[in-house]
Amino acid sequence: MSCQLLGRTPEGIQLLTIGEQEPKGICGAGSAIMFTSDGSRLVSSAQGAVRLLDLDTAQPVGEIREDGVVLSALSSTGSFLVTCQRPGKAEDGSPAKNLKVWDVSSGACLLSLAQKQVAKDSWPVLHWTHDDSALLHTVTNTVHVYRRSDGFSAYRKISIKGIGGLALSLAPAPGPGQLPALAAFLPEQKGTPAAAAIYNSLEVSEPQPLMRKSFFRTQGAKLLWNATGSACLVLSYADYDATNQSYYGEQKLHYLPADPARADEAVTVPLPKEGPVHDVQWSPAGDYFITVAGFMPAKVTLFNAACKPVYDLGSGPYNMARWNPFGRFFVIAGFGNLPGDIVFYDKKTSGTCKQMGAVRSPAVAAEWSPDGRLLLTATTSPRLRVDNNIKVFTYFGEQRLHVPFATLLDAQWRPSPPGAFQDRPQSPERLAAVAKGEASTEAPSKPSYVPPHLRAAGGASAAPTNAVKFSLARDEDDRPGKIKAGPGRSSLPPGADFSAAGGNSKAASKNAKRRARKKGGAGGGSEDPEGEAGEADDGPGAPAAVEQVAAAVASASLQDSQSAGAAAAGDEESRQKRIRALQKKQRQIQELKDKAAAQGDKVLTPEQREKLAGEKAILEELASLGA
Repeated sequence: MSCQLLGRTPEGIQLLTIGEQEPKGICGAGSAIMFTSDGSRLVSSAQGAVRLLDLDTAQPVGEIREDGVVLSALSSTGSFLVTCQRPGKAEDGSPAKNLKVWDVSSGACLLSLAQKQVAKDSWPVLHWTHDDSALLHTVTNTVHVYRRSDGFSAYRKISIKGIGGLALSLAPAPGPGQLPALAAFLPEQKGTPAAAAIYNSLEVSEPQPLMRKSFFRTQGAKLLWNATGSACLVLSYADYDATNQSYYGEQKLHYLPADPARADEAVTVPLPKEGPVHDVQWSPAGDYFITVAGFMPAKVTLFNAACKPVYDLGSGPYNMARWNPFGRFFVIAGFGNLPGDIVFYDKKTSGTCKQMGAVRSPAVAAEWSPDGRLLLTATTSPRLRVDNNIKVFTYFGEQRLHVPFATLLDAQWRPSPPGAFQDRPQSPERLAAVAKGEASTEAPSKPSYVPPHLRAAGGASAAPTNAVKFSLARDEDDRPGKIKAGPGRSSLPPGADFSAAGGNSKAASKNAKRRARKKGGAGGGSEDPEGEAGEADDGPGAPAAVEQVAAAVASASLQDSQSAGAAAAGDEESRQKRIRALQKKQRQIQELKDKAAAQGDKVLTPEQREKLAGEKAILEELASLGA
């Protein structure tokens, strides 16, 4: 089964098939691209009606007569269509019922509601369970629950004071007819901080939260459940930054487990770098999530479902992460006003991530195909009004399709029926090519710009040897790789340093000052006026301090002999540590030399060539250390 995608232009919606350059027209100009869950039908808004089109034949198979539809959405299974018109008033002066639920198969209107505020940012306003057995509608301090079993004719009230947003778990309900867990955002009001809470007992009129976390400086939040319903991420945001460091406001990421027994694990996600949260994405399997956060170059980190960082993916000009439908492959990319770097990764079962390829392709949006083997990138209007196009890449970065458009408004993959594709690892041919050095996983590097007055006479670019390294796209101090598990969460407040002092803090302070004097080259018999002698004037405890000083002076000769031995041992340990570090650099240089011999010198980056040039200095230092 081949993968197909749709592109929307001002003239209409077109269907493209991989391997074919010519698109096929489906329908005229209309609303945004919207499919049924199996991808067999397309919802198209036209003047005075909403039509259902068969994508294979491009023929209408159903029609709902409704004029002035500005927003529409399908339910979880695609059995129901939700339409919304602009707010207005009925003939009797009451608010018009502009929010409606339609049965797709029969075209009958099952539910009509009055929606005072219609905004694309807050759409959809109706939240469906995974099997369409019920829908939830949020009103002031209340959630109305409509059930499919009674034809959505009546609702039951659930009181949640201050509710401002809501998201449903994607996990199956606990039992037949029961609702899944619900996460709610409660905005700030009257000095009370904002909060996010998880509710599970939705069969009662006033449920108590299973989990709740409060946070300040928040105007809104985005609630993200994982696929199993075991945890929810809360991305809180504010339009302003209280620290005055970011023009785009302030974002924080919080983690809420759904199990009340894990209430102590409800924390702010420990992001490794300060700055905005550009993107966060759960794996479709619900076992990991990726964060792209921090001032540029942004830091990318892989967390497990328990909110523990497991893999550091380094930093770079990135602001987006996307998983393939099976949670095996993912990409990190930098779109919009970033250069368009796309890096493809393979996540192993252990949490280790292996780079499969990289490419640079400026775009606006990215989406994986239903088979998890192809990545769609699109440059769309009005974000960019030039160079609108659709590109398709393989999972290792090889371009398969490029279709330019004068104006492209949207592009999406056509969904496939459940079970149409199976999860597959990298092909053996690709792995064998990488092992032999016939295929590279790195993006082709472009030579850095050199001002004309610094270029050689023959036209070859040559950067000055004393050029200062500075990059907003890469952090030279990065050490990507697997993150080792730490000793546990610290109970100290942020910014506090842990001190392993014993029961006598004064004695520990004296020892620390003595070690500092010896390290600085002070004489063994000198006294620090703020050290042992200074503590003799410490009020009522002065006699004890005098005894401590006397004992220290009496054992001075023994300490001198011991310190001499310790200094010699410390020097030897430092020498061995330096030797190990230099030997590690030498091994890395040898690996680069082998890579250049197998693939050619052009595959090396300028930083790698500079590392090779420093081999002589490393060998000389090793010889001086006796290694």
